[in-house]
Amino acid sequence: MEKGVVKRAVLAGYRRCGWTRTRVHILRHSMASRVLRTGVPMKDIADVLRHRSLDTSAIYAKVDLTKLSAVALPWPGSAS
Repeated sequence: MEKGVVKRAVLAGYRRCGWTRTRVHILRHSMASRVLRTGVPMKDIADVLRHRSLDTSAIYAKVDLTKLSAVALPWPGSAS
């Protein structure tokens, strides 16, 4: 395989998506956030990202606070 072919393919994909960032971390962030939204456990996401700590993986997997608030229970003792 010619050197740089994968990198060029990824960069071309970024351009098609309209992404201005070209670092690999955007792929890691996107993957982690998307699979978290589908219900994949954080431990599995950490394994795919090869993280030892779930806290590190949580940086990549952004939580959808709107959806989370829809299922969250009221704080004990609160008025609601």
